[in-house]
Amino acid sequence: MHWLIKYTLLALAGFGLAGCSHLPWRHAKDDPFEPVNRVVFAFNTAADKVVLKPIAKTYQTITPKPARKGVRNFLDNLQAPVIFVNDILQGKPKRAVKTVARFAINTTIGVGGVLDVAKGIGIEKHYEDLGQTLAKKGVTAGPYLVLPLFGPTNARDLTGLLIEESLSPLSFTRLKGRKTFGRARLALNTIDRRAESLVQIKTIRDTTVDEYASIRSYYQQIRKDAIADGAIDVEELPDFDLIE
Repeated sequence: MHWLIKYTLLALAGFGLAGCSHLPWRHAKDDPFEPVNRVVFAFNTAADKVVLKPIAKTYQTITPKPARKGVRNFLDNLQAPVIFVNDILQGKPKRAVKTVARFAINTTIGVGGVLDVAKGIGIEKHYEDLGQTLAKKGVTAGPYLVLPLFGPTNARDLTGLLIEESLSPLSFTRLKGRKTFGRARLALNTIDRRAESLVQIKTIRDTTVDEYASIRSYYQQIRKDAIADGAIDVEELPDFDLIE
């Protein structure tokens, strides 16, 4: 199971599913802001249906699968520095070495990361983020949140994401075009992730009575799985990734 949580605005992907607001529901213990979250959730749904989903379907139609795979590999490779830092912070030196090896091999032999050569020689990818690191250090998740155009998160993961973004190497450079590159990277990652989860999201929308509650549960399960390094078996769920 891939998760980011690498980091996408995938939110629009499945997070913005329309909740059945006319159905009775009770506040979940970890969702004290549920009334507000449901309003944002409905807004995200509309944005997804009108904007992101059509773009994602077009992208999937006009872009061959090998090309989409290359895009995903390239975007994953850019996340290596963040993964490496969190490997170290979590006390996982062997994983850190693998992260460095994957980045070096795929950036060079893999043509900037477009080809996942490292996987072919047995160095599998893994993901770590500061939200996971904080969880490993004992920081509780805090309240569940649904953010406009971003989707599901929680207080701990949002804090980790904001810190990662503020410490991004691009934030400290004066490279011309860095802002344009950052926006393009974010847009491409969002579209690619949404295209990957078209089937899963449709299934959720077609089969669940309360999409909001289902997405909340799925997101929390996926985060627990990520924190446990895949030890929890979570199958057939969409990738809820945040910004990359």
